[in-house]
Amino acid sequence: MKTPPLLTGATIIFWGRQAGLLYPAIVMALVLEGARLVQSKWDLSLSDFNRVSDVCAILLAGVVIFVVSTNPLTAIMIIFKWLPMVVFPLLVAQEYSAAGRIDIRSLMLLARKKEAGREKPDITIQLSYPYIVLCIISAGSANIKDGSFYICLFFLAAWALWPHRSRRFSPILWIMMLVAAGCMGYAGHLGLYRLQNIVTDLTTGLFFKDTDPFRRTTSIGDIGELKLSDRIVFRIMPDSSPFNPVLVREAGYNTYNGSTWYATHFAFKEISPEPDLTTWKLQKDPGTGKAFTVYSPLKRGKGMLKLPNGVFQIEDLPVLRLMQNPLGAVKVEDGPGLISYRVRYNTNAAGDLPPDERDLNIPKKEMAAILQVVEELRLTSKQPAEIVSLLYDFFQEKFTYSLKPANPGKGNTPLTDFLRESRTGHCEYFATATVLILRACGIPARYASGYSAHEFSELENKIVVRMRHAHAWALVYVDGTWRNLDTTSASWVGIEEKNASKMHVFQDILSFLVFKISEWRWGTGKGDPKKYAWWLLVPLVIILARRMYVRKKIRRIKTGHEQQATSAFFQGKDSGFYRIEKRLNELGFERYPWETLTLWMKRIEQASPSLIRCEDMAHLLYLHYRGRFGANGLTQDENRRLTKAVGDVLEKF
Repeated sequence: MKTPPLLTGATIIFWGRQAGLLYPAIVMALVLEGARLVQSKWDLSLSDFNRVSDVCAILLAGVVIFVVSTNPLTAIMIIFKWLPMVVFPLLVAQEYSAAGRIDIRSLMLLARKKEAGREKPDITIQLSYPYIVLCIISAGSANIKDGSFYICLFFLAAWALWPHRSRRFSPILWIMMLVAAGCMGYAGHLGLYRLQNIVTDLTTGLFFKDTDPFRRTTSIGDIGELKLSDRIVFRIMPDSSPFNPVLVREAGYNTYNGSTWYATHFAFKEISPEPDLTTWKLQKDPGTGKAFTVYSPLKRGKGMLKLPNGVFQIEDLPVLRLMQNPLGAVKVEDGPGLISYRVRYNTNAAGDLPPDERDLNIPKKEMAAILQVVEELRLTSKQPAEIVSLLYDFFQEKFTYSLKPANPGKGNTPLTDFLRESRTGHCEYFATATVLILRACGIPARYASGYSAHEFSELENKIVVRMRHAHAWALVYVDGTWRNLDTTSASWVGIEEKNASKMHVFQDILSFLVFKISEWRWGTGKGDPKKYAWWLLVPLVIILARRMYVRKKIRRIKTGHEQQATSAFFQGKDSGFYRIEKRLNELGFERYPWETLTLWMKRIEQASPSLIRCEDMAHLLYLHYRGRFGANGLTQDENRRLTKAVGDVLEKF
């Protein structure tokens, strides 16, 4: 079935726009639609179509090898994105061939071998509509969720259906019904999308409690336990030097009760990637900022991303799903064992969910100690910026850092003892006290946990972040932005360096070797997989060159009203004898599948001598067989003679 004019070209341009290949798509559309204007076509044989089909198969194999080698996790989406370009040569061969159709055996290698040397009726198909469907599916692989996909899909469907509408109804009624169906379809699409999000949230809580890397709570002492290990957790490659120490967050919390922080805004929202499937925008690009690359392992394909405050874009992240909660935690799923991703951030970016009443709550048990500090520093009448500065100086001058804080006195909470008595503790104490004091001053604040990235490794030429670099700090909402406020005594880095094991050098060497092996295995090194992928493509290039070599020159023939163009495997399909065969079937003389035309004529003559004489049919059958199976078909004069003979026989019937 021939497609309406320009429909195929419009669909290709739609695919190119969605897939980021607009200019190649425009060229492809012009080539295909140009076939309608060309008066001469190629007389392609079955072997010619076989050759073009093999070329497409080799191109597909090359794309699969290269994509799987370089982007294993998003390979399926990327392959679908390129499929219209891979299949394009086959459609061009169809549109510029005399037949305008393709023998189905060209598409199936096994069928070609099985039927080789055997007479088999030709089964031809038109690839235009299947190609349109392929372009639409490939356009969907770009996963752009701005409504344009559905709108374009609706108009393309209307374009394709318009020539086949029922003429019994007015065009206006047909358009109204189509618009109503489109609106209902879009409403159903939105409903299914929301239902999917609800089901995902429910199943995540029910079935992934043990494997979900995010924790809803953290208690004072949790980070202190991590600080006892020298194991390298992840690495950072700076974009420029020198690299200033940075706080890298994993999670944020907004409610404190009983020495435990809770994330009460816990619902994760899935974020869609950009068309390249590896870029994820978390918020609007402020136009300026800094960037660095993180190398981090994933457990069973899942994990929390290590992100600085104010991150607005993540690039080159090879995962299938990314989700973010309102408190700034970002988790990924369906990733490799080792991921590398580039983060772009600006500390002045808007950041997380704006504050609400939870960001001002203070537990009653801690209220007395908190208000004592507020009164001691006379913070109630001061501006937020001045309060932040006074708090920082207060903790730096009056408190000391220790991984082994004193046990609280009778009746005191750990935080109250930290503020009133011992004034000694690790980062969790400093961060919690800072958050609650800020809240007492009417300034929204939250608790953040993650790591401090500050140690440069000469061995790896990267910033290495260890378990003992786990850290907690406050997030303060000032001037419409969440900002880091780390009040922990600055001596903590030096204290932990002194307490580190002297044997960690050997552990670092082993960790580096494991990291390099993981880089090779998961393809996070710069350019290595692509280099080897090109070598895998060399045999395919040789096979492709061999299949494209053609000894026999393809003949071009004119198309027009006087001469009906046929291909070597399509000629004779319009033979007039088929009209006789149809009429005889209507008269009750059906031909057996195993019966030749000559035997069929003899059987009919025996049953009804007055209807057919084999002697009269001999010349007609001769012309039919020549037109159907002859090397060059019938001449115009022979076609006229065959048509006249068929007319005489039908008139006699």
